[in-house]
Amino acid sequence: MQENHKRFADKYFETLNGAESARYAGYSESSARQEAVRLLDREDIQEYLQGLRKEYSEKSGLTKEWVMKRFEHISDACVKAKPVMQWDKGLKEFIPVEDEHGNPVYEFDSSGANKATEMIGKIIGAFEIDNEQLNKVPTTFNVNIVPPIPEAE
Repeated sequence: MQENHKRFADKYFETLNGAESARYAGYSESSARQEAVRLLDREDIQEYLQGLRKEYSEKSGLTKEWVMKRFEHISDACVKAKPVMQWDKGLKEFIPVEDEHGNPVYEFDSSGANKATEMIGKIIGAFEIDNEQLNKVPTTFNVNIVPPIPEAE
């Protein structure tokens, strides 16, 4: 691997910013984005980055399983109903909000739950096209087009 490619990959591993990494490796400001795309497409650079990821994972103890477990905890925490609270000026404390029937109002973080669950799905490949989807024959339609009948003059 060329030295400037290694400099690019090392900086990219640190920042995940392709253009910045290309500039750091000596590419011009005007071509940095295009060079980053080209460099990230190189097999030798991808293999080098994979090695850096593996090394970091081993040193830090942060693994794919750790990430999955973290997203699982986040998703679970986000779907737990929490009482909606409001500040009571007279009591000088937070009290539960009630609906018109006196029942407590609850909320949950659907956005956080969805994002964490989506990330788990991406990690396990739940959104990738599977063989069944690949083997489906596309639907085609035959359409007969009849030219319009000219109007009589």
